Amino acid sequence: MVVLSLGIWCYLALILLTLVNAGIAYRKTRDSRLLVFFIAVSGVTLFFDYMIYVWGEAYQYDPGIIKGKYDSHIGAIVNGLVLPGAALLYIVYRGKWVWSVVLAACFAGIEVFFISTDIYRPMWWRPWYTFPILIFYFPVVRHWWERLGRSPEKWVMFGTLLSVFYGVFVPLNIGLYGVLQIRSFHVHWIEQMGRDSSAFNTLTALFFGVILAGIGTFRLSKLWSYFAVGWFIAYNRFLIYIGIVRTENLLMDFVLSMIIFFLAMFCVRYAEKRLFEYKQV
Repeated sequence: MVVLSLGIWCYLALILLTLVNAGIAYRKTRDSRLLVFFIAVSGVTLFFDYMIYVWGEAYQYDPGIIKGKYDSHIGAIVNGLVLPGAALLYIVYRGKWVWSVVLAACFAGIEVFFISTDIYRPMWWRPWYTFPILIFYFPVVRHWWERLGRSPEKWVMFGTLLSVFYGVFVPLNIGLYGVLQIRSFHVHWIEQMGRDSSAFNTLTALFFGVILAGIGTFRLSKLWSYFAVGWFIAYNRFLIYIGIVRTENLLMDFVLSMIIFFLAMFCVRYAEKRLFEYKQV
């Protein structure tokens, strides 16, 4: 019989909590825009986590889900999902400031518990940093949602579509190189800091996310999307050619990379359609 570690049980519980929260929010509204928005908020949360976790070296996740350094990345993905899931409930139930405080206290408490069980190790980050940030996190996310419902300005639409692409592309690519280990990244100065994969994954997501978000925001011809696909193929081949990306299975790497790109692009196109067609009554 396989015995799961405490870390795995805890992170599975967070994933289940995310699914339940998102399900309740959707059931209450029956609005698919809310699920699109969930991905967008996840993208922003993951990017913030990337800045302080990867470059700031603020903490280390130890869920024990997979072996190796990418186990921490899996923990970061779960963290990037559970907060947006709670934010959806805060939105649909029109939570007041007091509920923002309650939610912030709950997540700070989870962080304290994870620290005590060694499945999360802070370097310089502390739970009392998490608490005040989350107090503002939930109202800001709700304000973002409300802006989307009022014929949003182009910069709001652009940021939302970029976040959708990032929220899909980054986690799936972590699965590609972290879990399946299809590819690896090799840039000397980044490798020395142990941030090779995360750095290139994020830079790639931002570059192509900006392109696709721009196409969607300004309602450009679909022809530009085909150009984006061509640029992505050329970009990947160039990275492999100069040795930044290495893989032992070129075909599998190409197929999976394209599937991930098309999924992220489809989500952006769907988000564009749903958000542009919506007019708040």
